[in-house]
Order: sequence, then C-alpha cells, then structure tokens
Amino acid sequence: MHSFSFFWLMLLASIVAMLGRFVKIPYTIALVLTGLVVGYFGLLPGVYLEPHILFAIFLPPLLFEAGINIHFRPLQRQWKIIGVLAIFGTVISTVLVGYGMHYLLGLPILVALLFGAMISPTDPISVLALFKRLGVNERLSMIVEAESLFNDGIAVVLFGVLQSVLVTSAFSLSQSLVSFVVTVCGGAVIGILVGAVASRITQEFDDHLLEITLTTVVAYGSYLAAESVHVSGVIAVVAASLVVGNYGLPQGMTPASRMAVLSFWEYAAFAVNSMVFLLVGLEITVMPVADSLLPVLVAAAVVLAARALSVYSLSALLSAAGQVIPSRWRHVLVWSGLRGALSMAMVLGISPAVPERDILIPVIFGVVLLSLVGQGLTIEPLVAKLGLSRKQSDLEAYHLLLGENMSLRVAVEELDRNVRQGAISQSVRDEMAEQIAVKQQAIEQRIARLHMSDENIAADEQKKAERIVLLAQKTAFHNAARSGIMEWSAAAKLISQLETEQEMRADQIHDAEGGSRSS
Repeated sequence: MHSFSFFWLMLLASIVAMLGRFVKIPYTIALVLTGLVVGYFGLLPGVYLEPHILFAIFLPPLLFEAGINIHFRPLQRQWKIIGVLAIFGTVISTVLVGYGMHYLLGLPILVALLFGAMISPTDPISVLALFKRLGVNERLSMIVEAESLFNDGIAVVLFGVLQSVLVTSAFSLSQSLVSFVVTVCGGAVIGILVGAVASRITQEFDDHLLEITLTTVVAYGSYLAAESVHVSGVIAVVAASLVVGNYGLPQGMTPASRMAVLSFWEYAAFAVNSMVFLLVGLEITVMPVADSLLPVLVAAAVVLAARALSVYSLSALLSAAGQVIPSRWRHVLVWSGLRGALSMAMVLGISPAVPERDILIPVIFGVVLLSLVGQGLTIEPLVAKLGLSRKQSDLEAYHLLLGENMSLRVAVEELDRNVRQGAISQSVRDEMAEQIAVKQQAIEQRIARLHMSDENIAADEQKKAERIVLLAQKTAFHNAARSGIMEWSAAAKLISQLETEQEMRADQIHDAEGGSRSS
C-alpha cells in the first residue's frame, strides 16, 4: 500500500467517523459499507488487503491495544469462562463448521476443517462500542472482549497446523496436538518474557516518548520473535500486552506517561481498525461473492449454528460447574460473535498448493460480510429486547438533570463573584440563591428516584465518583513528585497502593453482587 492510498483511506475514515455522529450505525460497519461503495465504483484502484501486511503490520497494534486495557483482576474472576469459550469454543466451532461444510457442500474433510479454523475467530470491535453506549454489564463486555482476544490466537494456531497437514499430506493426531501445544505455549512464554523485560526497563526512566517507543517495540518485537522460532506471534503479542498493561504501566510509569502511552495506543488502534475495515469492504467487491451465493448462505448458517451450539453447550457446563452465565447473556454471546478481517487474511494467505483455495476465498468473504452487516446491525435491538441495556429515557433524563444541577451551581458561584465585586447586593444574592436551592433540592430528589428505578445509573455514578477521587489523589502525588516534595519512586508506590485498594473494593463489590448477577 503506497502513501497516496494510505492518505485516501485515512481521509475516508475521518469522513465516516464525522458522519457517524449523525447516523446510528456502528463505526466499523459504516466503514465496511463505505469500502463496498468505493470498491464497487472503483474509486481506489489497486488498493487491496494484503495478508502479510495485516499479520505483520496491522495485527500487533490491534492485539496490543486490546491487551493493555484488560486488567488481571477482572480477568482472573472470569478466566474459567473466558478460557473455556476461547479454547474449547474455538475448537468445537472448527470441528462443527468443518463437518457441516463437508456434509452440506462436499468439501474434503481437511479443507472443511481448515475453513472452520479460519472462520472461528470473532471480531467484537463494533459490538463493544455498542455495549459501552448502551451501558451493558461490564462483566459481559469483559467476556466478549477477552474471548475474542484469545480465540484469535487459538484460531491462527489451528489454521497453521491444519494447513501444514494439507500441504504435506502427513497427519498424526499426537504430532498435531504436540505442535498445537508447543505453538501456543511457546508464544505465551516469549510474550511474557518480552513484556516483563520491557516493564522492568520502564522503571529506570520517565520519558513518555521513550515509553511509547518501547511499547511499540514490544508489540512488534514479541510478534516477530515468536514467528522467527515458529511459535504463535499472536499469542506472544497478547501475553506481552497483558504483562505491560498490568505490570509495566502501573508500576513502571508515572500517571502522565501512562496517559500518553494509552492515548497513543488508542489512536493507533483507531487508525489501524479504520483502514482494516475499509479494506475489508474494498476487498469484498473484487471477490465473486455473488457467484457463490448459495455456498455463502449455507456456510453462514453453519457458522452461526456452530457458534450457538458451542456457546450454549459450554455455558451449560460452566453453569453446572458454578461459573454461571445468565441465559440472556448466552444469546448475546452467540449473536455478538461477528467475523472480521483476520478470517479474510487467513484465507488470502492459504498456500496455492491447496486446490480448493479459489472456492474458500469468496465463501469466507461472503460469510464475513453477512456477519458484520446482519449481526452487527441487529445486536442493538437484541440487547434492548433482552433488557440488558439501560433505559435510554431514564439515562437521558439523568444526564439532563446532571447538566441542570451543574449550571445552577455555576450560577450561585457567579452570584457570589458579583457580590464581591459590588455588582449586586447581598440581599438580592440570598433571595436568588434560595430559589436556586429549591430547584437543586428537587433535582436531587429526581436523581435519587432514578437511582432507585435503575440500579445501573446509581452504580455508574458511584464508579464515576471513585474515579474522580482516585484521579485527584494520583494528580496530587504526581504534582508532589514534580515539585520535588517526594521522590518519583515514592509517588509511584503510593499510586500503586491506591490502585490496589480500588481493585480490592471492586472484588468485594463483585463478590457481594455475585448472587444477583447469576440470576
């Protein structure tokens, strides 16, 4: 991709992002639709999705940004659910899709299983943005995000093992299992080592530019190091990002540096995602998807059925083992399993030695398109119907009340300022302040009623208050270190203690609400 194409892709992404403020369509799906239109009219000739660019250039920052924002404590609370869905769910989906494609479309069984591995990884980017806007339970959002993060690596490893068997025509179950375990564990070990070394280095200096550069080296270095010894680069990046996010950022960086690093990776993920989803739309237009309509529809049905069977069966087993997944959440987990660019990159990267390659490419692309558009545009009504989102009317009323209350407080401050300047008398100020106080009391009563009618609003406000207090304390420590009142190491230690206390409170809240969440 040359620089001129990069410019046009970023310009298109910017336009779509701005228009997205007025059109209620998930940003990533809007990008795919834009790519379809641009590709159909041939407005960007010669621009296409290259597998090696996606894997080596685009994938590491996407995985790294997701990983550094996942905290260990919530992950530890859900690790059984996430691990089962990501590992066993991906394997079950691969097998079910493989045999379904074998019996319904007549694909050779190994080719069909390869198809299953390629289409199994989920891409919940647009879903998570929607969850955040609707106020969906954070535990459900964590499960969806973390499952996707880990099943990417599992699917890529399965893809590599199956493709090797196809190309060499040599299959050994024990050898394949050993290769799978070595590839996954080897990638994890390299990622942990790279992340740990980088996190230790960040403790030796305080320079946000160097720390941004170092995290960039970690993202790409862990991937390249793992791939160079033929283990999973995807797993390596995930492992490295979790170490840096939970050890390097809180213990090795000052709050200012941490904010700079997180802001950089937030932008990097936004830019890369924008280009990837535009390229997805562009690529679909050059594939003979319409000529393969029947196989695409059959494959899409098989993929969705396999997702449903794996999620419902594993959820039932987990619930029986004490890891309860509410029934309404299971429906969302099934429908939020969108497919994305990773599946397309894998199918484009299939060895030419696989004779069915030309059949698999349009079918994968068609399934991805149906998944992104069909499921992506209907997940919001499903969440609303299941009662998993906050009442939008209550939420809007809450925000209006907060805004009015803030304006009244500012008005009182302005009255006091005018009294000090002699612009108005104290008696007039007191009369006006009394009227404002009556309005504020009424607003507080209405907010209290909203807290009672929607526990999510009350919980969110409590979390917001805790974040405000935590940020104020961190800022005080940071300013004290900058002014020389205390050493940076002492400030970092105090900040780490604050964050530990916050996590412990979160654990207590989670344990206290465990019974109600499982209902």
